[in-house]
Amino acid sequence: MAHHQKKIAFIVQRYGAEVNGGAELHCRLIAERLNTVYDVEILTSCAKNHITWVDEYEAGVSTINNVQVRRFPMGNPQNRKKLRLISRKLYKKTNWQKLLRGLGLLDAYERLIPSITDDDYTKWVQYQGPYLPQLIQYLKDNDSRYDALVFFTYLYYPTIEGLKISPKKSILAPTAHNEPAIYFPLFRQVFNSPKAILYNTLSEKRFVNHLFNNESVWSEIAGVGIDIVEPSGNVDVHDMIGADDDYIVYIGRVDALKGCAILCEYLIKYNQTAQKPVTLVLIGQVTMQVPADKNIKTLGFVDDDVKNTMLKNAKALVMPSFYESLSLVTLESMAYGVPVIANKNCEVLKDHIENSKAGFLFTDFADFKKALDTLFDPETDLSEIRENAKGYIAKNYTWAATLQKWQNAIDHVSQR
Repeated sequence: MAHHQKKIAFIVQRYGAEVNGGAELHCRLIAERLNTVYDVEILTSCAKNHITWVDEYEAGVSTINNVQVRRFPMGNPQNRKKLRLISRKLYKKTNWQKLLRGLGLLDAYERLIPSITDDDYTKWVQYQGPYLPQLIQYLKDNDSRYDALVFFTYLYYPTIEGLKISPKKSILAPTAHNEPAIYFPLFRQVFNSPKAILYNTLSEKRFVNHLFNNESVWSEIAGVGIDIVEPSGNVDVHDMIGADDDYIVYIGRVDALKGCAILCEYLIKYNQTAQKPVTLVLIGQVTMQVPADKNIKTLGFVDDDVKNTMLKNAKALVMPSFYESLSLVTLESMAYGVPVIANKNCEVLKDHIENSKAGFLFTDFADFKKALDTLFDPETDLSEIRENAKGYIAKNYTWAATLQKWQNAIDHVSQR
């Protein structure tokens, strides 16, 4: 009997070369590599933007880097207003309930504000987007064509509804972190139904197991492989930032929720007393008001060669985010031997820094100042930190190890 090449569907909220969210990029890196072993197909939206979910790509079938991509249009326009209202109700409710239960006043409150129903959560999932009923229908009709279904990111409609179709051959890559929505009751089913779960980090697995008591689900910590991409050498760093000095760089969405407002504030404060001011370069889509300051350079969204050049030549990468499920850019930075200054309140980043000994952690301005003082002190020998960084990647984040774990999971869910 001829060996049948297994057909695998990856279901993800956005997908494309221009889509630069961490989880979506991670999904594409895995899908492209597994496509050499399996017949991989992507089922996704037509959206580029994760806030509006507007259809920008053409619906239907296309090919990206040899992988077949099947896109479905939004089932209704994104409704930010309704999402805000229902989110407020769902989040506020839990806080008030805790307080009023303590005071013995919960019954009165329940009479005043109608209880939250399953329907409220269903609406929240739809309003959040991307609402893709055609994708779910397609999966129901064509489920038997696939040997395994891989769902990327726990949070969105395609995963929540898609996992119900064929849990016995489903793999969830949850990219979960501690955020308000994960406490919604509907996610208990999401985390208990797949046949396999592939976590990014040990701290993610611990958090999810603690929350959902789902230790009995087969799982591995698969992480990701990091390629060291040598920049072309055609990008002049000092030209890009208009200065000859050393700089620190932030790469990601430039957003207050990612800690960027605090980062800018700390940098400005640091430079008020620094002997020599430090330049901060911000790379990525800007969704907040960046303070006007001559030492903060905003480059916006740049191509990979510019990003890699700026990263490799930086004195450090700084990651002020409270919520990360893996942080690809932290790992890329370490692959170049560039130290990382990270938010100690983010457990994933804290683990990376403590396990690698390749950077600094901060919770307040004093820690941040100490990290910069150490980095920019001419007496500091950074060679050990640089070696630690490279060693951490070589030991923990190779593609060979990552892809083997993915193949193990696919074998586990596709045994006839």
